[in-house]
Amino acid sequence: MMTRKKAGKILYHVIVCSLGLVMIYPLFWMFMSSFKESNTIFLTAGQLIPEKFVFTNYTNGWKGFAKISFAVFFKNSFFIAITATLGTVFSSALVAYGLARCRFFGRKILFAAMLVSMMLPAQVLMIPQYLWYQKLGWVGSYKPLILPYCFAIQGFLFI
Repeated sequence: MMTRKKAGKILYHVIVCSLGLVMIYPLFWMFMSSFKESNTIFLTAGQLIPEKFVFTNYTNGWKGFAKISFAVFFKNSFFIAITATLGTVFSSALVAYGLARCRFFGRKILFAAMLVSMMLPAQVLMIPQYLWYQKLGWVGSYKPLILPYCFAIQGFLFI
């Protein structure tokens, strides 16, 4: 005989699994549609499994657009991610050591100011940062994507 507690657990798991399937279905549909011919993706939207698997979408996507291959985008992303991460780790270690080990006047105020500035929403900073980068002549280069991170300005920003 099933107890109420066991029945509740089963119902909970059925609901959670159903919601999980509802949430993952669009991703699965998108993945399976990538194997359909481009002009039939929305014509056969109700059909999950394509009749004929086509791989030309991936070769066309890798070729990129505007005469720039997708490999360039990967290279740029890796370069920016690696340099920004190394800069953040280095500068954060220096600041953390200074605030943790060195005793000086205003240390607690400086630490509080640092935390407050890191908690500012990114939307508040977008326009001033863009204007600042424009005046520095950094717009259109990698500098705004790397140098600010080297000073750990994105501490609590999860994009």
